[in-house]
Amino acid sequence: MIISGRTDPGKVRPVNEDSYLTMTNRHNDTLAVVCDGIGGSAAGEEASRIAVRTLGDAFRKGPEFSHDYEVDSWLREVLHKANDQIYNRSMKSKKVRGMGTTAVGVLICRLGTYIFNVGDSRLYAFYDDGLTQMTEDHSVIAQLVRENRITPEEARTHSQRNTLTNALGVWRVFRIDVDKIESTWKQLLVCSDGLHGYVPQEEIEKVIQDPIFTPDQKSRILVERANEAGGLDNVTVILLEQEPVFDHQLEKETRREKEFPC
Repeated sequence: MIISGRTDPGKVRPVNEDSYLTMTNRHNDTLAVVCDGIGGSAAGEEASRIAVRTLGDAFRKGPEFSHDYEVDSWLREVLHKANDQIYNRSMKSKKVRGMGTTAVGVLICRLGTYIFNVGDSRLYAFYDDGLTQMTEDHSVIAQLVRENRITPEEARTHSQRNTLTNALGVWRVFRIDVDKIESTWKQLLVCSDGLHGYVPQEEIEKVIQDPIFTPDQKSRILVERANEAGGLDNVTVILLEQEPVFDHQLEKETRREKEFPC
């Protein structure tokens, strides 16, 4: 698997409140996370960093998973820990009061591919039939779209397009979405709304599926597209790409399975 991560403050905001993490631990499991801080400059930046640091520290020392429910429980436990740390920090200082962050990511282990989300950052998966948004936004406009009160086109310019209904660190009680998805994906895209809020999904898909570019080139192009659209927000992109399996490798693996049946 090839992983490329990139973050950029954009053209307007003086501080980058996004943070991201890509890591492989001693069990050869992989974690990729994007956090988009809220609460204003220093506060948002601190909140996203706390979340990323908490997830990274726990993953580095994390257990080897044997069952789906263990992955689910571990993710929820660590996200609750991050929530408590951000919330408690905000209660100690008026300067960062109300700070919080989104958190979206993927954990890949021998059991499969697990995605998680809090807020409106997103994870997309590229399968044989195209690019699909795999997470559900926790925002006012997403709720309005689901209720058919506004169209996706209207959502792009809606006055409440940046209003979250869920985040880490803002409330004691919050929502965590955890799902296991098919591991037949070719690419995964984890990103903040600095990308998906300004670059249409069709344009994102064109970049993702282009075989000419490497994952690092694709992540750079996506950030450039966001800045070309105005660069009004911080933008963070993580791209995970399955390495191609060549025919001779498949034949070799098939022979091994026949020679050494499980």
